[in-house]
Amino acid sequence: MRLMKKNVLFVGAFNNNNKDGSTGGQLFACLSLINSDLKNEFNFIKIDSTSTTVPVPNLIVRAFKALLRLIKFLAAILFKEINSVLIFSADSFSFIEKGLMVFIARCFSKKVIFAPRSGMSINDYKGSKFMRFYMKTVIKFSSVVICQGSYWLNFYAKMDSKNSSKFIIIHNWIKISQFKKIKHKISDSKFKILYIGWLEEYKGILDLIEALSILKKKDKNFKCEIYGGGSIEDKIKFKISKYKINDSVFLKGWADKKDKIEAFKQSNIFILPSHFEGFPNSLLEAMSAEMPVIASRVGAVADIINHNINGLIYTPKDISQLAKNIEILMENKSLRSKLALNARNTVMENFTINQAVKKIKKVL
Repeated sequence: MRLMKKNVLFVGAFNNNNKDGSTGGQLFACLSLINSDLKNEFNFIKIDSTSTTVPVPNLIVRAFKALLRLIKFLAAILFKEINSVLIFSADSFSFIEKGLMVFIARCFSKKVIFAPRSGMSINDYKGSKFMRFYMKTVIKFSSVVICQGSYWLNFYAKMDSKNSSKFIIIHNWIKISQFKKIKHKISDSKFKILYIGWLEEYKGILDLIEALSILKKKDKNFKCEIYGGGSIEDKIKFKISKYKINDSVFLKGWADKKDKIEAFKQSNIFILPSHFEGFPNSLLEAMSAEMPVIASRVGAVADIINHNINGLIYTPKDISQLAKNIEILMENKSLRSKLALNARNTVMENFTINQAVKKIKKVL
C-alpha cells in the first residue's frame, strides 16, 4: 500500500520570473528543494514571498502583500491537513512577517522549521531593543532552527540556550552541474577580477574600489568587472571616476546564468568583500567553477574557506589587506591553481543539493 504524502506548508521564494539574477540564493534554495526527491514523500503547499522588484517596494506595498500572505497562511493552517511548516526568512521586515507565521503555526501546535537566511539579521539584533526581543521570541517558538553555518548556530542558539538540540547546521547548496564543465579562457594581457552581487555598502563593494585604486597606483595591470545592481551604483561610479580607474573597472549590470558562466570562464579571480553575509551562494558558484577566491571573514564564510588552502580570507573592511591579497594572487600563478582546484573539491564534497536534501528530509 502506498503511503500518503505528508503536507508541508512551505513559505519561501518560488517566483522565477526575474531573469536578471536579482532574486538571490533563496529563490534557488526553495526551487531546488521542491524539485528534489523530497517531492516523492512530501506535498509542498507553497506561499510565495519572492521580492519581485529591485529595489524593494515601499512599506505600504510590502505590508499589504504581507497581510495577504498571512491570510493565506492562516487559511492553509485552518483548512488543510498540515503536518509541518517550513519557513525561509530574510532580515528586517521579512523576519517580522515570518515571525508572525511562526506564532500562528505554533498556536495550532504545528511543527515549525524556521530558516533565517540573511547576514543582516545581526544588525537587526544589535540595533533595536524591539527586534532583539522579537527575534528571541521567534527563535524560542520555532521547533527547529536551520542555521547556515557554525557562526549562525552560535548566534541563534544563544537566544534559546535551554533547547540547544533544536539548532542544526545545513549549509547552502548549489547546482554544481552547471559549472563543472567550464573551460577557462583567460587572457594573459590583463589580470581579470570578478565581483557578482548587490551594489550595496554592506557588500563591501566600495572597499573593493578603494583596493583597486591602491593597485592602480602601483601600476598593476588589471581589469575588474562588477556584475549586479543596487542603491549605490552612482556612488560607485563616482569613486571609479575619482580614482581615475575608468579604464580598468566596469559596471556590467545584473548577470543572468549565461553571463555568469561566461564571466567565470574569462576571470582570474573572484572577490566577495562583504561586511555582512549569511552563506554566500555566489562564493560557492565561483569555487565550483574552479576559480581562486578572496572573501572577507563574515557570517558562514569561515565554514567555506580555509585560508591559503582553498581561498584567501581577510578581515572585513580591511582595504589594505584586501589589496595585498589581490596582489598576491596576481603575482603567484601556482597559488591560484592550487586554490582553484581545492575550491572546487570543497564544494563537491560539502555543498551539494543531495547532502542538503538528506538533512532536510530528517527534519521534516
